Amino acid sequence: MIDVEMLKKADSITRRMHLIKNICERINVDIYYLFGLLNMFNVKNRGWWFFQRSAFTGILKEDFDKFNAYMDKFSKNFKSYDENMINSSISESQVLLEKLITNLETNLFVSRESDEATVKSYIDDNTRGIIAQGLKNS
Repeated sequence: MIDVEMLKKADSITRRMHLIKNICERINVDIYYLFGLLNMFNVKNRGWWFFQRSAFTGILKEDFDKFNAYMDKFSKNFKSYDENMINSSISESQVLLEKLITNLETNLFVSRESDEATVKSYIDDNTRGIIAQGLKNS
């Protein structure tokens, strides 16, 4: 359950991280699995040189951009939303996140059930710290 009052008082990074965690929980995905997928994609698709980062292309780019833009808007406008609008926005973001995760899994040839530990192993200390910091209550 979302603590609406706490999130309305929280800074935007904390609000966004709590919203993503809640959405992940609603679709039975651990937030560390989500970030592990993103890091796994980066590791498996970056260039030969240390400075060459991976980039989403095609449907993954479209899905990531849609989810990211939606979460930007949702987090930014959260304070002005009533409970019905919050629930509606969460439902919409669930669809977007599920599609992104499914397409990442397909692209990386991983199964949520059997590869969860492997995917989570791609989380580095920086990412783990960002998640922990974002999930602190303000």
